[in-house]
Amino acid sequence: MILLLACVTPDAPPDEAELVPLAAPRLLRRISLELRGVLPTADELDAVEADPHAVDELVDSYLADSRFEERVAVLLGERWHTRVDAFDIRHYEYDLPDDQEYAFEAAVGAEPLRLAAHVVATDAPWTDVVTADYTMANDLLGAIWPLDYPEGATGWQEAHYTDGRPAVGVLATNGLWWRYATSTFNQSRSRVAALSRIFTCYDILERPITFSATPSLLDADGTLSAIQTEDACVSCHSAIEPAASAMFGFLPVNQYSAQEMDTYHPEREPLGPTELGVEPAWYGTPISGLAELGPAIAADPRFGACAAQTFAEALWRREVVPEDDARLLELRAVYEADGRIQPLIRAILAGDTFRAGGFSASAGEGTRERERVSRMLSPDQLSRALEDLTAFNWEDDGYAQMDNDEEGYRVLAGGVNGTNVLRPQDAPGLTWAATVRRLSEGAAAAAVARDLSGAGDALLTVDSAAVPGDAAFDAQLDALSWRLYAERATAEDRADWETLWTAVADAEGAEAAWTALLAGMFQDPAFVVE
Repeated sequence: MILLLACVTPDAPPDEAELVPLAAPRLLRRISLELRGVLPTADELDAVEADPHAVDELVDSYLADSRFEERVAVLLGERWHTRVDAFDIRHYEYDLPDDQEYAFEAAVGAEPLRLAAHVVATDAPWTDVVTADYTMANDLLGAIWPLDYPEGATGWQEAHYTDGRPAVGVLATNGLWWRYATSTFNQSRSRVAALSRIFTCYDILERPITFSATPSLLDADGTLSAIQTEDACVSCHSAIEPAASAMFGFLPVNQYSAQEMDTYHPEREPLGPTELGVEPAWYGTPISGLAELGPAIAADPRFGACAAQTFAEALWRREVVPEDDARLLELRAVYEADGRIQPLIRAILAGDTFRAGGFSASAGEGTRERERVSRMLSPDQLSRALEDLTAFNWEDDGYAQMDNDEEGYRVLAGGVNGTNVLRPQDAPGLTWAATVRRLSEGAAAAAVARDLSGAGDALLTVDSAAVPGDAAFDAQLDALSWRLYAERATAEDRADWETLWTAVADAEGAEAAWTALLAGMFQDPAFVVE
């Protein structure tokens, strides 16, 4: 659809009157969760309640927050699908102990995402994502891959590969190509399809085709002949083969060998044109090899349009549809004005689609089905927000339980696993409810144990002796509602919470009562959606 934006008359977007905007505090909550993964502070909520225009000033501060870079990596990960639970190369091939398995897998899959996120967070041109002369690595990757990771550093830092690979941003990262592995038979064709989907929003694999003859994919000669002669094959492979011929430096002889997979092989570059029988090119633009592939992608007219679509879908929490054409054209113009993503993000956040919190009586059925006026928190947002509030970090044997599926619950909580679950869940389900319940119970218990003992940055500031009817107790309920929901507590809210607290306190005491109350509040629809 995005490919046709320049040559069609876009459908009109929904009338603004169809969408009711969020109140300023709830809007700030949504923005903070999207840009930082955590809730706004009570002071920030107070500021926008007093002056709704303060939202825009806080957006600037959120874009400068260190957590913004982490969130961009998560948002892109839902679309690039590099965060998977296992690669062909396993941790033990680098003599890493089993308790580092999750850290290894998470770091490999995050490498291309962290590079892209770093480009966005530093407000560099988005074209750097395919032209940068560096990657991003943490100390684990710096110790096992051919990288000049800064000595004595920790965490994600700029680093350079030392094996002669070209400077083409994420196209030169091990993490991208370990996820999109290829074979000596496929010869990087599948990798070209991944690049097309990620950077032009054109998914070659979803293109409908009809074969007059279908060779067995195990028949190398028959498949090669079909690629060159079958019209349905030629129509796709006329673009795939030239791009694939530029990527033979990353073609492994053995995709299960760590040395083969973590090192670039420049001596194999000339094999591309020989093996595939075509000179390197990107959708008809001739290139000399991988070194020119990144710039060719950046110069593709679809690159900017895809940037607008990618970040709009990430922040709208839905796929774009034809009715979005006019808005996407506007967003594309914002991006192309200076080629950076932060102005694009500001424009998306300022739009009616992002800020919608409900529908007016005049809203049509199409608008109601399309727009996400209430959006489930992702596993990442839930875990980050609760950790920020309570210091609860749900891990087991080194595995972050909301960030993997091998030992955790990422998909059960509505997330993406990068292999067979490729879109976030957009409606609650039983597994989601069960996972959120366990996470909420753990976070509530951690908060009560910390706060009632007077340790740490307290979510609970009330004394353990306080009971309903005390001014301090009522003030605590008000503070929790404001911080957790960005909404002022009503008399009905307080009555419900006091009933729950009293019932548990009578049976098990004040500590259990506060634990039950917090666990319930963390599962409330006002908390688990934005």
